Amino acid sequence: MNKIFFKSTDGIKLCGVWHLPKAPTNKAIILAHGITANKDESGVFVALAELLKDNGFAVFRFDFRGSGESGGKSVDLTIQGEIDDITAAINEVKSSGYTQIGLLGASFGGGASILYSSKQQEQIKCLCLWNPVLNYDHCFLHATTDWVKDKVGHMRQDFEEKGWTTLGSAKYIIGKQLFDEMEPLFPYKELKKINIPIVILHGTKDKHVPYEDSREYIKGVGELVTIDGAAHGFHEKGVIQEKAFQSTLEFFKKNLQV
Repeated sequence: MNKIFFKSTDGIKLCGVWHLPKAPTNKAIILAHGITANKDESGVFVALAELLKDNGFAVFRFDFRGSGESGGKSVDLTIQGEIDDITAAINEVKSSGYTQIGLLGASFGGGASILYSSKQQEQIKCLCLWNPVLNYDHCFLHATTDWVKDKVGHMRQDFEEKGWTTLGSAKYIIGKQLFDEMEPLFPYKELKKINIPIVILHGTKDKHVPYEDSREYIKGVGELVTIDGAAHGFHEKGVIQEKAFQSTLEFFKKNLQV
């Protein structure tokens, strides 16, 4: 592993980690994590990166602004900021000589990856989404899943009184502007504008992001891989994680042609 620092398109310092295969390649995969998480995704992205590396891919995982070792504050996080960071990560990978690039976006990072790809799909060859946020209304604004369903009212009160609130057990601080920004954005609509190969992997026991959204919105767009019994993020080692990892590997092998 090789840690580097680079700048986002608006100058914020970002941290990334390369996993490089033994043999030279022009094929690289970028991993974009979810909100409250970082480039490790509690170890899942590290293990996935090693698997992909061992199968001949260069892998670049990075911290979004306000997370991990990157600069910026989480309270200032915006969706546009994440899109800027994905843009910078892709530019960094391209500047390193890689021409065949795949993007994997997880959870909240999946929504940002879709919004990026719908405008810049010529920059990447394929898009893999892990339990992606496809509808901000269902996940946050009027949440239908357990993660924030009973907390939205309190969060909105925080926004009015303090301008910020906390998200998840990690007490990740987010600002009011992030919620305001969600109102006019619809990743599931942008998904339909993307013509490169797309796969969604989603667990049926996800309590953060509705599995039903993935099942509905992927129709006519790409492939859905259902991971029966999986919770959010594929942290369950064994059969569940193996299926998620192998399905991801097969997708990139097919569409980046190692």
